[in-house]
Amino acid sequence: MKNPHLYVLLVFDGRYLFVPQDEVESVEIIADVQVDPTSQGAIGWFSEHHEPSPVFCLANDLSLLLELPENREYLVLFKSEEQALGITCDEVENINLKQEHLYLTDLPVSMKIPESPLSKLLIYQDKIACVCSGAALIKHCLKLYERFISTQ
Repeated sequence: MKNPHLYVLLVFDGRYLFVPQDEVESVEIIADVQVDPTSQGAIGWFSEHHEPSPVFCLANDLSLLLELPENREYLVLFKSEEQALGITCDEVENINLKQEHLYLTDLPVSMKIPESPLSKLLIYQDKIACVCSGAALIKHCLKLYERFISTQ
Protein backbone atom coordinates (compact mmCIF):
# COMPACT_ATOMS: atom_id res chain seq x y z
CA MET A 1 0.00 0.00 0.00
CA LYS A 2 1.30 3.40 -1.01
CA ASN A 3 2.31 5.67 1.89
CA PRO A 4 2.18 9.35 0.82
CA HIS A 5 4.58 10.34 3.63
CA LEU A 6 7.54 8.17 2.57
CA TYR A 7 10.16 9.86 0.41
CA VAL A 8 13.72 9.25 -0.66
CA LEU A 9 16.04 12.22 -0.22
CA LEU A 10 18.65 12.55 -2.97
CA VAL A 11 21.52 14.92 -2.28
CA PHE A 12 23.88 15.99 -5.07
CA ASP A 13 25.95 19.15 -5.49
CA GLY A 14 24.22 20.65 -2.45
CA ARG A 15 20.75 20.12 -3.95
CA TYR A 16 18.19 18.38 -1.71
CA LEU A 17 15.62 16.57 -3.81
CA PHE A 18 12.74 14.49 -2.41
CA VAL A 19 11.10 11.78 -4.54
CA PRO A 20 8.21 9.53 -3.41
CA GLN A 21 9.65 6.26 -2.13
CA ASP A 22 7.24 4.10 -4.14
CA GLU A 23 8.70 5.55 -7.37
CA VAL A 24 12.20 4.31 -6.55
CA GLU A 25 13.20 0.86 -7.79
CA SER A 26 16.37 0.59 -5.69
CA VAL A 27 19.33 2.40 -4.19
CA GLU A 28 22.73 1.00 -5.14
CA ILE A 29 26.35 1.85 -4.46
CA ILE A 30 28.21 3.66 -7.21
CA ALA A 31 30.64 0.73 -7.52
CA ASP A 32 27.77 -1.21 -9.17
CA VAL A 33 27.66 1.27 -12.06
CA GLN A 34 29.64 0.48 -15.16
CA VAL A 35 31.13 3.93 -15.67
CA ASP A 36 31.51 4.37 -19.39
CA PRO A 37 30.41 7.80 -20.68
CA THR A 38 28.06 7.40 -23.61
CA SER A 39 27.25 9.47 -26.65
CA GLN A 40 23.79 9.99 -25.13
CA GLY A 41 25.02 12.01 -22.12
CA ALA A 42 24.79 9.15 -19.61
CA ILE A 43 27.91 8.52 -17.50
CA GLY A 44 27.40 4.77 -17.64
CA TRP A 45 25.06 1.82 -17.15
CA PHE A 46 23.52 -0.20 -14.35
CA SER A 47 22.46 -3.74 -15.22
CA GLU A 48 22.16 -5.73 -11.99
CA HIS A 49 18.37 -6.27 -11.93
CA HIS A 50 17.19 -6.27 -15.56
CA GLU A 51 17.92 -4.58 -18.87
CA PRO A 52 20.84 -2.14 -18.72
CA SER A 53 19.65 1.23 -17.45
CA PRO A 54 21.35 4.50 -18.34
CA VAL A 55 22.85 6.39 -15.40
CA PHE A 56 22.87 10.17 -15.42
CA CYS A 57 24.70 12.73 -13.33
CA LEU A 58 22.93 15.98 -12.55
CA ALA A 59 24.36 19.26 -11.31
CA ASN A 60 22.77 21.52 -8.69
CA ASP A 61 20.74 23.28 -11.41
CA LEU A 62 19.54 19.89 -12.74
CA SER A 63 21.68 20.20 -15.86
CA LEU A 64 23.65 17.26 -17.20
CA LEU A 65 27.15 16.48 -15.95
CA LEU A 66 29.17 14.38 -18.36
CA GLU A 67 31.68 13.09 -15.80
CA LEU A 68 31.12 11.35 -12.49
CA PRO A 69 32.19 13.60 -9.59
CA GLU A 70 34.35 11.89 -6.96
CA ASN A 71 31.85 12.50 -4.15
CA ARG A 72 29.02 10.55 -5.81
CA GLU A 73 28.55 7.40 -3.77
CA TYR A 74 25.07 6.17 -4.70
CA LEU A 75 22.80 5.42 -7.60
CA VAL A 76 19.04 5.81 -7.30
CA LEU A 77 17.21 3.71 -9.88
CA PHE A 78 13.72 4.94 -10.72
CA LYS A 79 10.79 2.76 -11.71
CA SER A 80 9.59 3.02 -15.27
CA GLU A 81 7.28 0.97 -17.47
CA GLU A 82 9.71 1.34 -20.38
CA GLN A 83 13.29 1.43 -19.10
CA ALA A 84 14.53 2.17 -15.61
CA LEU A 85 16.86 5.13 -15.31
CA GLY A 86 19.41 6.01 -12.66
CA ILE A 87 20.66 9.24 -11.07
CA THR A 88 23.91 9.46 -9.13
CA CYS A 89 23.87 11.04 -5.66
CA ASP A 90 26.26 12.09 -2.93
CA GLU A 91 23.84 10.97 -0.21
CA VAL A 92 20.54 9.09 -0.08
CA GLU A 93 18.17 8.77 2.87
CA ASN A 94 14.65 7.48 3.50
CA ILE A 95 12.50 10.17 5.10
CA ASN A 96 9.02 9.95 6.59
CA LEU A 97 7.64 13.48 6.20
CA LYS A 98 4.99 12.95 8.87
CA GLN A 99 7.45 11.66 11.50
CA GLU A 100 9.92 14.45 10.71
CA HIS A 101 7.14 17.09 10.82
CA LEU A 102 7.95 18.24 7.28
CA TYR A 103 5.31 19.95 5.18
CA LEU A 104 5.15 20.27 1.41
CA THR A 105 4.41 23.66 -0.15
CA ASP A 106 3.43 24.34 -3.74
CA LEU A 107 6.02 26.06 -5.89
CA PRO A 108 5.48 29.83 -6.05
CA VAL A 109 4.24 30.95 -9.47
CA SER A 110 7.54 32.78 -10.04
CA MET A 111 9.43 29.47 -9.74
CA LYS A 112 7.25 27.44 -12.11
CA ILE A 113 9.19 26.73 -15.27
CA PRO A 114 7.46 24.65 -17.97
CA GLU A 115 10.27 22.10 -18.38
CA SER A 116 11.21 21.84 -14.70
CA PRO A 117 10.50 18.53 -12.93
CA LEU A 118 10.09 20.33 -9.59
CA SER A 119 6.57 20.42 -8.16
CA LYS A 120 6.83 21.39 -4.49
CA LEU A 121 9.20 22.76 -1.85
CA LEU A 122 9.88 22.02 1.79
CA ILE A 123 12.32 23.13 4.47
CA TYR A 124 14.68 20.35 5.52
CA GLN A 125 17.54 20.91 7.98
CA ASP A 126 17.26 24.68 7.50
CA LYS A 127 17.63 24.33 3.72
CA ILE A 128 15.13 24.68 0.93
CA ALA A 129 14.53 21.27 -0.58
CA CYS A 130 12.69 20.47 -3.79
CA VAL A 131 10.17 17.72 -4.48
CA CYS A 132 9.48 15.97 -7.76
CA SER A 133 8.05 12.70 -8.94
CA GLY A 134 10.23 9.93 -10.29
CA ALA A 135 8.36 10.14 -13.61
CA ALA A 136 9.07 13.89 -13.86
CA LEU A 137 12.75 13.29 -13.14
CA ILE A 138 12.94 10.56 -15.80
CA LYS A 139 11.19 12.86 -18.30
CA HIS A 140 13.64 15.65 -17.43
CA CYS A 141 16.67 13.38 -17.98
CA LEU A 142 15.27 12.18 -21.29
CA LYS A 143 14.83 15.80 -22.44
CA LEU A 144 18.43 16.51 -21.43
CA TYR A 145 19.43 13.41 -23.39
CA GLU A 146 17.53 14.62 -26.48
CA ARG A 147 19.18 18.05 -26.27
CA PHE A 148 22.59 16.43 -25.84
CA ILE A 149 22.06 14.24 -28.92
CA SER A 150 20.90 17.20 -31.04
CA THR A 151 24.05 19.19 -30.22
CA GLN A 152 26.43 16.39 -31.17
